[in-house]
Amino acid sequence: MEFVTNNAGELLITLGLVLLIIEAALLGFSTFILTFVGLATVVTGILVYAGSLPVQLMPILLTTAICTTVFALILWKPLKRFQNRQDTHNVKNDFIGMEFVITEGIDAGTSTTHKMSGVQWQVRSNATIPAGASVAVTATEVGILWVKPAN
Repeated sequence: MEFVTNNAGELLITLGLVLLIIEAALLGFSTFILTFVGLATVVTGILVYAGSLPVQLMPILLTTAICTTVFALILWKPLKRFQNRQDTHNVKNDFIGMEFVITEGIDAGTSTTHKMSGVQWQVRSNATIPAGASVAVTATEVGILWVKPAN
């Protein structure tokens, strides 16, 4: 017990860093509770280490709780925006520009299928393309090839 009271600041800082590592590495910021508690524990540890806070259970718990609340109020929206960020740029892949012949005609409201690389793809287009026409892939989505008539 003497070890804990003599090294309370260092132990709190270490505990806070461990919580932050668990949140980032294992949970991938899926919950923010460990982030807020970890930051609050680090701040409390710094206050104990600096001698600004007595090494007693109630002041340490109270300071950690207050700091957790403050961090939650300040960081909730920015972390939520960070968590919900989505990539919107189109990815260039090897299928773009590939040409093949479609067996069924398609237009803006219909699609057909084409087997390529062992996968049965849906083929869609914004233009009307007759059956037997040569098409070129312009974009891809999950399971979908967007095509246009080949030149």
